[in-house]
Amino acid sequence: MKIIVENTVCLNTGDAAILLAIRHILRTVWGEDLQFQVFDSQPEVAARLYPPSEYPDLEFHKLLSESVFKYNYDQNVLKNAIKPLYNRIVLRALRKFARGGQPAKALFSETDRRSLAIYRDADLVITTGGTYLVENYNLERRLNQFRIDAILGKDPVFFTQSLGPFDKEYNRRELKPVFDRSPLILLRDARSKEHISDLVADSGKCHVVADAVFALADTDRIAGILASNGAPVTGRVAISVRHWNYVKGGGNGMDRYLDAIRNIVTILVREQGKEVTFLSTCQGVPEYAHDDSKAAKAIVAGLDPEIAAHVSVDAAFHTPEQLMAAVKGFDFVVATRMHMMIMSLCVGTPVLPIAYEFKTKEVAKRIGVSDVLLDIDTVTAEEAGEKLKSFTQNLDHYRRTALQGVLDEHASAMSATGLLRPLLDAPSADIAGDLGKGAEQGLARAGKQQHEDERDRII
Repeated sequence: MKIIVENTVCLNTGDAAILLAIRHILRTVWGEDLQFQVFDSQPEVAARLYPPSEYPDLEFHKLLSESVFKYNYDQNVLKNAIKPLYNRIVLRALRKFARGGQPAKALFSETDRRSLAIYRDADLVITTGGTYLVENYNLERRLNQFRIDAILGKDPVFFTQSLGPFDKEYNRRELKPVFDRSPLILLRDARSKEHISDLVADSGKCHVVADAVFALADTDRIAGILASNGAPVTGRVAISVRHWNYVKGGGNGMDRYLDAIRNIVTILVREQGKEVTFLSTCQGVPEYAHDDSKAAKAIVAGLDPEIAAHVSVDAAFHTPEQLMAAVKGFDFVVATRMHMMIMSLCVGTPVLPIAYEFKTKEVAKRIGVSDVLLDIDTVTAEEAGEKLKSFTQNLDHYRRTALQGVLDEHASAMSATGLLRPLLDAPSADIAGDLGKGAEQGLARAGKQQHEDERDRII
């Protein structure tokens, strides 16, 4: 059985964890004999990080929307003026291919033609879980990918998403037919479901389930921790930080956040005698735009020397399996990255969460730790210190509460299996060219980048 997972960014270990969780869930539904064609933004690097020798069922390809369409990268007025016309020509060539024609060699490289054949032969297309359909980010490439899916008659399943709200009329108009055609939309929280309530004609196919990565939870280990009297104390704490472009207050807001982390580190070392390691899901990959270890090093550089002597920065890349193995050795984790939080919890390590988007707040609420959650938009050094002390003084309580919540989240994530089973009995409609002039207008507008602010996608 051939499965496509598109829109991944596997240089981000959190994204990779989602991919592996999707694989685990689908194997539970349809068995081990599955081949995953993963359409990623940087497939060559992803294939190096997740080689065939260790992941023989994963094959990485360039995301088609980033390969076949042209985007504005500079201020060359003439080149940028031609790109919308080129994109419309590509769109028409895609329609011709969908009707049984051959992909034009002048427009599609050999790699593109192979990718189109993979789509033609796929049994199921999944747009990966995560947070990439929110208006903080440029949606251009995602919309173009959904246009390709529609032309090829492959309506994607939306795996567990945090998405919206969609306030821009262009995005609402372009996303509505995509949501309507999708056979299944999985959402991580009720808030996301509400965000698309007026964009989906059939709300019955929208289901709130836990983040897919909870499917990777080591339930036996967690059950063992819950059955025991506490957990061994290692004297080590991990902290995940990140730079965030959209923190309230801009640079001053980031400084406030970094100072709050410094206070957490200082209390951990000076008052609680801990050794602190900075460790995160986005690091150690030079080709990736985001490296959380840079923020970690900036924090350490501002610590008093006697505190810094007990702090280290692990700046290496780690696969999800390696990261989950590593966090078993910590008493707890202070996590800004949401999937650092989830992977830690999946192996039984409690977490003090810091939210930079609503998705983390929703998870914290469901696992019973929202009262100690810190918000990147408002956190101060004083508040961070107070909540850290409350968390550590009641660590056994928060551990038990959170891990019981993790077992519930695991069951919720795995409940997607029952929603997925019927899908192969309901093939996608034949809709080559169905998007018509609307798609061409969208591509023309996308080429001019009039519908979105210029912003990078940040997972």
